[in-house]
Amino acid sequence: MKRGIVSTGILALLIGMASQAQANRISMTGQPLTNRIGLHGAYSNGGDVEEPEIGIGGQVEFPINHILSVEFAVSHFSEEIAGSDGASIDQDLTSIGVSAVFRKALGPQLGGYMLFGADYNTIDTDSNVHNVNMELDDEIGFHIGTGLNLAISYNMELFAEYRYTFLETEGEEEMSDGVMGASLTEGDYEYDFGLAKLGVNFLF
Repeated sequence: MKRGIVSTGILALLIGMASQAQANRISMTGQPLTNRIGLHGAYSNGGDVEEPEIGIGGQVEFPINHILSVEFAVSHFSEEIAGSDGASIDQDLTSIGVSAVFRKALGPQLGGYMLFGADYNTIDTDSNVHNVNMELDDEIGFHIGTGLNLAISYNMELFAEYRYTFLETEGEEEMSDGVMGASLTEGDYEYDFGLAKLGVNFLF
């Protein structure tokens, strides 16, 4: 309960920051601020990821000033979790996050940034064992990350980023057979994961 309240508070704070950014399109220096919108490929690696996979996603970012901005991002990737007995679970995860992003220029065309925030995660599972069904609840997690961006034109940049999410979820596993009927096991599951992103942003 306490975790949910804290998560909701962080999301509300970051969404409020984004609204304020939209209301103030010009910084105190009088220089225009830059929005970003783009796409990325994601490579799942780190944490509880067993089989790294390629995923996809997109992001949009609104500045508050020349250092701080708010980003909304969606990433989707899949993973196969294999057991020693040949059983496996195909897992699709979609992560919808909001982040505070702190940017710093490192050169004429190169910049670096750090970010942190919260994300809403949905997990779909599919077992290759016909009498086993597993369901995991949607949960809010927390992430931190860092990245580099390289300007390639006046309105386009490439970026590379690594983001790590701390996630705990609840779920249930149902096993059934023709003799004993169905048995249900409930439990808490930890699924931390890292995403290495490579993508492009369009500036406007």
